Amino acid sequence: MHTKLIALATSAAFLLGAAASAKTVTLESTPQTVYRGNLSADIPPVLHIQSGDTVIDNTVSAHSGKDPVAYFAKAGIPAKDVLKDEIDIANMPAKDQDFGLPGGKTLTGPIYVDGAEPGDMLEIRILKVTPRVPYGENNVGPGGAAPNMLTNVTRDQGTHIIKYDIAKKIVNFAPDIHFPTRPFIGTMAVAPVKPASARTPGQYGGNMDFEKLQAGSTLYLPVLVKGALFVAGDSHASQGDGEVSGNALEASMTPTLQFIVHKGEGRDMKFPYAEDAKNFYILGMDEDLGKALASSIEETVKFLGTHYGMSAPDAYSLCSTILDFGVAQAVDLNLTMYGTVPKAYFAKKFPYWKSS
Repeated sequence: MHTKLIALATSAAFLLGAAASAKTVTLESTPQTVYRGNLSADIPPVLHIQSGDTVIDNTVSAHSGKDPVAYFAKAGIPAKDVLKDEIDIANMPAKDQDFGLPGGKTLTGPIYVDGAEPGDMLEIRILKVTPRVPYGENNVGPGGAAPNMLTNVTRDQGTHIIKYDIAKKIVNFAPDIHFPTRPFIGTMAVAPVKPASARTPGQYGGNMDFEKLQAGSTLYLPVLVKGALFVAGDSHASQGDGEVSGNALEASMTPTLQFIVHKGEGRDMKFPYAEDAKNFYILGMDEDLGKALASSIEETVKFLGTHYGMSAPDAYSLCSTILDFGVAQAVDLNLTMYGTVPKAYFAKKFPYWKSS
């Protein structure tokens, strides 16, 4: 049998076996399952799962400092409505995993996926993203986009505590300003080979702040270490492309995630990519926004060749004549651009799961 067909058959058998025994488990956000810090293969896993399993994965915003009750009281939120997990985590003993790197996050995990090996690809289906509380915060400070160029925009540190209606899915930004919630998880990552800052996205995923990763979408990450060691955090109720103040509407969320291992399919992945029912999203990253755009274009050209059989010149032409390129975030040290590839433009179709 042709080598590629053998690989596909092996992958299919692996997935079928996983599906037969798939289960759903809940990962609570407690001082025992959450850590503050960065990304590393040296952080012990708090949960073991199989390919095909689904995890109800509680995350905590943790932007409220050491006293969440006092922090949210400034917006009239009573102590009884403050998420208990956030209070517990704010007061947990120091368990920082910084590895001498800046920019740590509050992350739930790691999750060890049995059978995941370097060179594999981890598919993460985002089935739901459920708000845990009806409020969040947006901080304005020196870490936003183009900090030396926005001469007419204040850089004074400031906090906006913003309420939203979970049932109606509406953010009440001001008495006369309302817009839809768009909940997603800002940081989803597998462990890198060497420790990396959780603030800086890269091949392993990380702090991508890509708002298209809402319920019904899929994230694909290359597996870089045994077990993948997936973590999640930095959850948001909404965000505009760019995340220009340096923060989104930071709010505690519970994503429901299904994990599927694809054997050998991550070997050539330079960056993650994503998908939903209508589009593929091809990411590129760099410290320089122009280079991040170039990276996204290169990855999109490669993707069009691999998935649709296009030559590089034809794919590059398509990028210019109809595809859109956007800024996912311009604030996280490695900046993230993305190319949108609409599936409707192509006669070739790929099957896609449906969100619950």
